[in-house]
Formats: sequence, structure tokens, C-alpha cells
Amino acid sequence: MPALEVVSIIGSVFFILGFGALNLGWVNSESYSYQFANILGALCFTYTAISPFNAGLFITEAVWALIGIYGAWKIMRIARDRKAMKEATAQ
Repeated sequence: MPALEVVSIIGSVFFILGFGALNLGWVNSESYSYQFANILGALCFTYTAISPFNAGLFITEAVWALIGIYGAWKIMRIARDRKAMKEATAQ
């Protein structure tokens, strides 16, 4: 099995697991596992779009990965802010 095919299957698994877990209520959009499943799935598909180059897939998946990275960053920022508020309130 060619390497690109393996990478695309791995990407599919990440997308399906993340989407399934979200719709089954196991995670929400503010969970790291959901965001990382989307990031990893999108990165896998971005990689597969390089050769032969598929512009539409490449752009879609690269943007998808960036949005996932933003989502994970936002979760970390909110957690940091909550911790700072909790510490400020405790003093």
C-alpha cells in the first residue's frame, strides 16, 4: 500500500473519530481531543494533497488545520485565564 494511501486512511480515521465523538456527545468542540483529531486529520490530508498537487484539497485542509490550531490555542488561553482568576480570587 502506497505511503500516501496510508496517510489518507489515518487522516480519515482522525476525522471520523473526532466527528463521531462530537455527535455522540463524548466530547465537545472545546475539548483538546476533538481539536487535535481535526488538526491531525487535516494535516494528513494536506500532506496527501501535495503530490500530485490538488489545490482545492490543499487549501481546504490547510485552513482546517489552522482553524483547529486556533481552537486548541483558544482552549489553552481560556484555561489559563480561569486559573489566573481563581488564583487572584484566592488571595
